[in-house]
Amino acid sequence: MTKPSDPQGLYAAVGQAVKEGRVRSGMTLAQLSKESGVSTAMISKIERGDVSASLASLNALASAMSLPVINLFAATAGQSEVSFVKAGEGVTVRRSGSTYGHEYVLIGRSLSDGIEVESFLITLRDQDVHIPLFYQPGNVELIQVVSGEMTYRCGEQTYEMVPGDTLTFEAGAPHGPIVLKTPNVVFLTVIASRKT
Repeated sequence: MTKPSDPQGLYAAVGQAVKEGRVRSGMTLAQLSKESGVSTAMISKIERGDVSASLASLNALASAMSLPVINLFAATAGQSEVSFVKAGEGVTVRRSGSTYGHEYVLIGRSLSDGIEVESFLITLRDQDVHIPLFYQPGNVELIQVVSGEMTYRCGEQTYEMVPGDTLTFEAGAPHGPIVLKTPNVVFLTVIASRKT
């Protein structure tokens, strides 16, 4: 990421994007010059990050390469938060359902503009004596069954869920599994909440 106070870094990032775009397009400097109307000498200077190209020149270059001009500035944008967890990994965490034998494995978390999104892989076992209902006003939740079968309650409705079934709901309604129809049920939960 380049800083606004680092114009040389900005020129270099834009120049690199022009060069990468030209190479991906299979164009030589001469071909790009002919298609864009920008001289080969200027394109070469832009690609090396030696000059501050005008927006008109960048737009002409982008058009000649069939790219949106904004693509030439992508490297100057801030890095967004990313969470990547390899299969079989994750962090076992305690949440309210842990008291009742639910196993929660945190497999992703991200926060942007006050919205937090967390994803968990949850395992339920038939030896769980008591399965509670949950109530989380202000959250939105998605669940998708990975393995096993269960009856899931959301508000006053119940849903018979099998692998591949997905349910998305406002979590202010009482919700949770009420019957496990197989010894184990594994499901993915994605929870979005506003952080103030």
